[in-house]
Amino acid sequence: MTNPDTPTDDGAFQQEQDAAGRAQGRARQQRLDAGVSIALRLLSYGSLLLLWIVGAQSLGAILPGPLETWTFIVREFERGTLLFHLGITAQRVIIAFIIAMISGVALGAAMGLSTRTDDLLQGWLITSLTIPRILLFVMAYLLLGLSDRALIIALVITVVPTIIVTVREGTRALDGSLIEMAKAFRRDRYAVWSKVVYPQLTPYVIGTARGSLALSWKMVVLGELLGRTSGVGYQISFYFQFFNMRGILAYGVTMMVLLAIIDLGLMGALQRRAFRWRSPVRVGSVG
Repeated sequence: MTNPDTPTDDGAFQQEQDAAGRAQGRARQQRLDAGVSIALRLLSYGSLLLLWIVGAQSLGAILPGPLETWTFIVREFERGTLLFHLGITAQRVIIAFIIAMISGVALGAAMGLSTRTDDLLQGWLITSLTIPRILLFVMAYLLLGLSDRALIIALVITVVPTIIVTVREGTRALDGSLIEMAKAFRRDRYAVWSKVVYPQLTPYVIGTARGSLALSWKMVVLGELLGRTSGVGYQISFYFQFFNMRGILAYGVTMMVLLAIIDLGLMGALQRRAFRWRSPVRVGSVG
């Protein structure tokens, strides 16, 4: 005798068909969403390019178009000047970024975990956040001379406060109950940090790393423009003295493209790896 609560073969087959249909529908929707996302991104970049072209047509000799700028970039590349100055700027940014991240994460975590440490460093943090950034570069050059050391120190001081604030707030947002549970199960300090604390802090560290890298790229140009004889900032200053808009745009656009590649490529890959334990992460640009 057949149990009325047990689905028949036809019913089970129908359920399988419905499930397969829903899966196919979700797959079609995902493909559609991916296509719309790509189209919107292309539209976004295309609108910028179109605005540039219209501006060049409207302003005539004042603003060169994309083709003229590209020709200038190729010429600078063939001369070796472009890669030389880009390499110097990238080296300065990488050194300052690594120092800023190590010190900023350490100080931010310490301030988030200890109220006394937070009170002790509060004045330094507020001062570094409110001081005009251009003043840091000017003071560094006056005190330490027109050198890479002065530029990197000023760049680190410019970037570190942002990292400290983000990591401090991330540390304060840690779920203490999970840490207490790990200790109750007698997990060692390394296991607590790697399995409990690190996954909770990762979004804050990765987020501030991408933002700080973008900020470093922007501020190093200012520092080079003020007091160095090499780098992208120096080249922009050099061509500004001759009112050469093609040179200014060539180095500016090249640096923007390089930053976008690093941000979406290197930092985006780091973000995906750090969040591989979660659902797929969509990587967007920062800065």
